[in-house]
Amino acid sequence: MSKDREQFIKKYANDVIKAVEGTPIFPSVKMAQFIIESANSKGESGKGITFVKANNGFGIKADKSWTGPKMSFNTPKDGKPVSMFRVYSSPIDSIKDHTAFLQKNKRYSKVFTAKTPEEQVKAIFEAGYSESPTYDKALLSLINAYNLKSLDKQKPTTDNSGIVTLLLLAVGSWYIFAEH
Repeated sequence: MSKDREQFIKKYANDVIKAVEGTPIFPSVKMAQFIIESANSKGESGKGITFVKANNGFGIKADKSWTGPKMSFNTPKDGKPVSMFRVYSSPIDSIKDHTAFLQKNKRYSKVFTAKTPEEQVKAIFEAGYSESPTYDKALLSLINAYNLKSLDKQKPTTDNSGIVTLLLLAVGSWYIFAEH
């Protein structure tokens, strides 16, 4: 197990849980995909070229339906020398769009009827999300190695930092106003 990977999971766990809330997508499966798809060739999550340069943590290509910004990257393993990928303003936008991407594409319909993370992994694999012949085994290995099923039982936490900042600004403004 990798300490860097554990930190990556901790950093993005709540965002992953929020992004699947109200859907049948298992956070454990989404996190396993995020770990793999955001990694570089050394397997370091969050350090892959599409993640670093385009905040694209799931390797989602920019097809004809994508109206947002896009960027080209070398993809010799895909049978094309270059492919266009979606660009996001933040990793969180990528996490949210991954959920929408799965929902919009009919080929992933079985993902939403899966009753277990294992069934969901199988549905993603059979729908051809990745060209890797061992993608399903890699996802399941990560789910087990990092106890990602624990994410399936968690509710997202609310980040109140924005509210605290607004309150501090309001109190500060009131103090300045009261001084004069």
